[in-house]
Amino acid sequence: MNKLEINTAQNVKIQYNLASLGSRMIAFAIDYFIIVCYFFFCMFLLDALNISSKDPYLFYGIIMGMTLPAFFYTLITETAFAGQTIGKKIMKIKVVKLDGSRADFYQYLSRWTLSIVDIWMTMGGIAITSIVLSKHGQRIGDIAGETSVISLKPSLKLSDTIYEETFENHPILFPQVIKLSDKDANVIKEVYQTAFDRRDVGILTALVQRLEAVMEVKHPEKMTPNDFVLQVMKDHYSMFKDK
Repeated sequence: MNKLEINTAQNVKIQYNLASLGSRMIAFAIDYFIIVCYFFFCMFLLDALNISSKDPYLFYGIIMGMTLPAFFYTLITETAFAGQTIGKKIMKIKVVKLDGSRADFYQYLSRWTLSIVDIWMTMGGIAITSIVLSKHGQRIGDIAGETSVISLKPSLKLSDTIYEETFENHPILFPQVIKLSDKDANVIKEVYQTAFDRRDVGILTALVQRLEAVMEVKHPEKMTPNDFVLQVMKDHYSMFKDK
C-alpha cells in the first residue's frame, strides 16, 4: 500500500496509508445511497403535504430548494466533519492536505467543483484513472486542491514496532531506564500506543518531555522523539526481561 510520509516541525516522521481505491469507491457508494434516499424523502414529503404541481414554477422551485443540500452534500459534510463524509467516516478514510494537516474550505471546494468533471461527467472514469496513476492516489480534484485521501486504520500494532529489533544482546543506550518501574513502562506503552494510533505529535512530545524529567536524561539531537521513546522501551525490556 502506498504511503504519504510527513516530517513534522518536531522532527517526527509520520506515515499515513493512502486510502485504497476500493475503500474510496465504497465510501462514494454509501454517500450516493444517502443522497438518493434524501431525494426520495423529499418526494414523499411533497406528496404527503399534497403540494400541487398546477403551478410548475412554484412546484419545481420548492423541489430545488429542498434538494439543494443534497447537491452540496460532499462539500458540506467534508467541511463540517474535517475531511470526511458519512461514507468516509464508515470506511475510516479522510481528506487531508499533502502535508498531512487538515484541509481548508477552499480545498474542499476545489475537490467538490472538479468532481463534476472527473466523477459525474465521466461516470468516475477519469477519477479512477487518476487515482491509480498518481503518486499520492489523487483524482483531478485532489491535484487541484493539493489534497489526498488517507486511511485512518492503523496498519501495524504497537507490538510490531517496539520489540522487532530487540535481540538477546540488545545494547542499552539509556541505563537510566532503571528508574522506571514496570508500571511506568506499561503507562509509557499505553501513551505511545495512543500517539501512534492518532498520529498525534503533541502526545508524543509530552511523553518525551516526561521521560526526560523522570530519567534525568536528554534525548540526543540526532534521535527523533519517536525513536527515543522506542529506544527507552527496548532498553527497559532488555534490562528487566530476566528479572
